[in-house]
Amino acid sequence: MKFLLLFLFTFSVYETPTIEKDRERWKPYYSDEKPQRIADKWFLPFDVADRKKVSNIKIISIFGDHRDSYYKGHIHTAIDINPVKPKTKLIPVYAMANGVVCSVHLGENQKTVVVKHTLKDGKTMFTSYKHLKEVYVSNGQQVNEQSKLARLFTKEESKKYGGDYHHLHLEIRKKFDDYGCASWLTFNNNQLNDRFYNPQVFLKENVK
Repeated sequence: MKFLLLFLFTFSVYETPTIEKDRERWKPYYSDEKPQRIADKWFLPFDVADRKKVSNIKIISIFGDHRDSYYKGHIHTAIDINPVKPKTKLIPVYAMANGVVCSVHLGENQKTVVVKHTLKDGKTMFTSYKHLKEVYVSNGQQVNEQSKLARLFTKEESKKYGGDYHHLHLEIRKKFDDYGCASWLTFNNNQLNDRFYNPQVFLKENVK
């Protein structure tokens, strides 16, 4: 009986959290700011020869992939990308359109910046940039496509964490009601489609 109680207690302590249970923990990092300018032109998030040419990025991992890291079995809510021909060893990350920084959360090797955008039709959406080594912006800061948000890890810096973090995890979000935790707590297609656009499709349709 004691063993059974211990097992149940251990399981309850270590069971995977849910978006609904974990979201409040990340709310303090969110600022409900309003963008001052409409997001009507979209660009690649890297300093490449032509930020309107999608072929200037390479996709390392696709949207909807199965993930066993962090929480086993969660769904990849982004595409992982790098510039095809980086201009420098230290690769800067730029905002993709007019917006305002609404969240900077998580720590080293998972550091994330989220930008809130207002579209022509008045709707709101978000772009989220993860795996940032250095962050140059803060909550409430208005940004545009020329705003440098952060830089990526180098291969050497990535090795420190025993993983592949020298890329940009780019999310295109319909909403941000989870305050960030859906990035690692999305486990089914209903959750995925409720909060996220496929970034590969979004780039193809809007960056041109």
